[in-house]
Amino acid sequence: MDQRNAWPVGLVALGFLALVGLMFWRATENMDYFDQIWAVAGPVVGVAVGAIPGFFFAQSARRDQRDAHERAEAYAAALPEDRASVAMEVMAHIRR
Repeated sequence: MDQRNAWPVGLVALGFLALVGLMFWRATENMDYFDQIWAVAGPVVGVAVGAIPGFFFAQSARRDQRDAHERAEAYAAALPEDRASVAMEVMAHIRR
């Protein structure tokens, strides 16, 4: 996913966090039931706190891996003919 397509994902993540915030705001008008609300909503908040940043870090890692692979292929293509065959064999081994 490139930068021009990343904004919908960020918008969904912010919307989800806003929804959780709205739930807490409306549910905590009467603090007598906060422990029950937290018992139900706590796991949802935990998933949001873990999944949203995890998605963005994984997306960044995939992009970095793709860029490194493209650079490696470009370097292999620029090598002299006798060394290029060795580099291409290594690249084929890495792809498996």
